[in-house]
Amino acid sequence: MQTHGFKVSLSRSLLCVFLSVSMLTPAWSARDKKEKLPGYYSDWLNRDVVYIITKQEKRDFLELKTDKDRDAFIQRFWDIRNPTPGSPSNAYKDEIYSRIAYADAHFSIGSGEEGWRSDRGRTYITLGAPQQIEKHYGAANLRPMEIWFYSNTNPSLPPFFNVLFYQRDNIGDYRFYSPSMDGPAELVTGMEAINNPGAALKVIRDSVGPEVARVAQSLIPGEPLDPSGNISLRSDVMLSILRNLANQPSNVDEINRRRQNIESVISRMILDSQNLDIFMLPVRGLNGLTRLDYALRLHDPSDLTLAKLPDGQYSYTVEVRVRVFTKDKKLIFTQQKSAAGKLSDERYSEVKHAVFGYEGILPLPPGDYSLEFLLTDWTKKVGFKAEREITIPAATAGTFVIPGILPFSNAESVNPSRDGTIPFALAGVRFTPLQAAPLVMNQMQELKVAYQIWAPPNSESASAQALSVQYAVGQPALVGTPTVIKESVDPSAFTATGSVVNGKKISLSGKADGNYILTVSVSGAQAFERAHASLPFQIIADVPLSVPWDIDEPEIDGDLVNGVLDQQRGLSYMAAGEATEARHWFRAALDKNHSDEIARAQLVQAYYSLNAYPAVAALLDDAGVTPQTGSGTIVQIAESLLKTGNPSRAVSLLQDTIHSRPDDGPLYLALADSYRQIGNAADAERMALKGQDLLKNETAPH
Repeated sequence: MQTHGFKVSLSRSLLCVFLSVSMLTPAWSARDKKEKLPGYYSDWLNRDVVYIITKQEKRDFLELKTDKDRDAFIQRFWDIRNPTPGSPSNAYKDEIYSRIAYADAHFSIGSGEEGWRSDRGRTYITLGAPQQIEKHYGAANLRPMEIWFYSNTNPSLPPFFNVLFYQRDNIGDYRFYSPSMDGPAELVTGMEAINNPGAALKVIRDSVGPEVARVAQSLIPGEPLDPSGNISLRSDVMLSILRNLANQPSNVDEINRRRQNIESVISRMILDSQNLDIFMLPVRGLNGLTRLDYALRLHDPSDLTLAKLPDGQYSYTVEVRVRVFTKDKKLIFTQQKSAAGKLSDERYSEVKHAVFGYEGILPLPPGDYSLEFLLTDWTKKVGFKAEREITIPAATAGTFVIPGILPFSNAESVNPSRDGTIPFALAGVRFTPLQAAPLVMNQMQELKVAYQIWAPPNSESASAQALSVQYAVGQPALVGTPTVIKESVDPSAFTATGSVVNGKKISLSGKADGNYILTVSVSGAQAFERAHASLPFQIIADVPLSVPWDIDEPEIDGDLVNGVLDQQRGLSYMAAGEATEARHWFRAALDKNHSDEIARAQLVQAYYSLNAYPAVAALLDDAGVTPQTGSGTIVQIAESLLKTGNPSRAVSLLQDTIHSRPDDGPLYLALADSYRQIGNAADAERMALKGQDLLKNETAPH
């Protein structure tokens, strides 16, 4: 078998035996059969959670001596993974059991075993349903095969990848296919393709097309293919990670973080959105970047616990988690912050009758998003949850946008240099949003609003002449003439990035109780240069203005300095398919924080897919690697060093990495390739055999 340009002494038939054994050895191996667990617990460990439990968790479970302890462990296992901690329902647990049932129903036929044991079952249980399945049964001169395509958000795996399954003997179950370990010839039934990858690829192209031939060479869409026919190890790295996803560093870190949260609290009750108000405002900063400012407000002053301390002060402890999804519910990133504070007795007297609020910032580029908010009062162990949809608009040529109207109670000047780190700060002015769900006013008050007008950057319309602005206040349920106020906006007020902040105070004196809508409209010189936004509110006599007391999301300045906001913006662009913009922000994030593994992995993946091997090598020079850098990223860096004529450095990088990861098969195969290129054939063969042996054994998750 040809692997990375060198011959491996292990015969192909013996290698196939190794692979067959490895692919058929999940955690129900002979080693586990010796464990004397009662049937229920054995089934739970070796079937229900076999693909999702970490090695350490399994060791801990096997050390338990009583069923009571095992029951408590199982309960905590699922609690840790509950997407809504503290909720009596657990969507993740339900999903896993649903996947197991699906696997047994659909992947048992022809395999001679339960569907969950199969490679397709393993993949389905681990990753869920693929975005697309391409089936080729009965294609001329080819073994039956299925290609599953995944659009993935797991940080350990590529953002897009395929998994190919095939029937090795034209019967039986469908097994994992490895481009480098199996090779295209394994997919072909004809004799002409034996030991001839080029002939095999031609058969595949002629039978089912060039895209399948490409998948036979690489499971990673967009991965550059070697003109000489050598196959990279990236697909093997990806398959290795997939088969052992539970033990990837990013997953283990997340599980440990969740465990710490669970262990810090006995229970947490989750209340639905009726207890949590959310006000959101898309904002364009002075630098032209869009973001989403938000305020979370509790309904009642008693919803937040203010515990009196021995020194007479009052304390609070809250946590806010915001999960940002695409419109079709694919997770992009999570923000989670904890905030604790103390109030003097004087300050407590000022706010004890006001509701609590939390203001934060999400660095979102234009697009459609689904957001999940969870505000937890840890003193009372109660969480308040709500979900919202939001669109961050984009101003296109010839148009204006009013992204939202901000009703406020107070405004104060802030340092413009902190633009993008202070919620609801527009053009150097910080506004305090009013309670707005719904906004309730009385006739003795003025409705004070602020808003931005967005034009395309350097728009001629925004600098040529004044814009006409109209405010209309009316009752939608009544026929009549609304109150209308007209004014203009000085074109010189627009920034170079095409934004202007405007505001208005509107008297409500003399208006009857009821529901109202404020509409702000703007129009330019051309008929199509129009925009509008609206704000519903109520007028109720004798209802005092409700002014919450808010705290700011902690560490926003630190997140800016450390590149966290750049990384999150990059992830948002990547989720929207805007890879070029995403690369820019990932590079900015990594420049600020060389330990940002998400940014590093995304950048290396992007450069490697573009054949930009010098850029990958330069990234290593600039940011290095850390013990947490993923194996897939290490392999891509090493292969880029080989491509740029630096095999000795690739050897050094891989040797250093293997020292701390002695069980990582793909790293040994990559090291074998590097040894070959520096002329060390003996070490190349030794590393290749070691890597193949590890790949044989790693298919069993634990």
